[in-house]
Amino acid sequence: MRIAFMPIKPIYAEKIINGSKKFEFRRASIKGDLTHLIIYASSPVKRILGVAIVDGVDISSPLEAWGNTKHAAGISRADFLHYFQGKEKAVTIKFKDILPLGRDVCPKEIEAGFKVPQSFKYVQSSFLQDVLTKGDVVAA
Repeated sequence: MRIAFMPIKPIYAEKIINGSKKFEFRRASIKGDLTHLIIYASSPVKRILGVAIVDGVDISSPLEAWGNTKHAAGISRADFLHYFQGKEKAVTIKFKDILPLGRDVCPKEIEAGFKVPQSFKYVQSSFLQDVLTKGDVVAA
């Protein structure tokens, strides 16, 4: 099991939780064996909203990534292309399922002194289990 904690702009985090955004995009590489993504809505929300069960990670050109995901990207073409401007590769994380939390959780409730990363960081399965428990999710 490989789990990543990922800060996401609140507008996009909400779209993931409500199911209208089925992909997350990154410029930085992430391991292809990713199984879970902890969805943290960045400032001003600063709370964990849910967990995505990952269906795969793909690396391609930004144009190819857009062509494959535009139907459920949850972002405008202009914003997508602006995000990847000058980049040769796009990392696409595809979601299989979303586990919304019954109660949003602050990361420091899980781990005192937790530092929210700029892009993402890998966390232990115990961190994920604590998120699910404190967030009132029955099973993962």
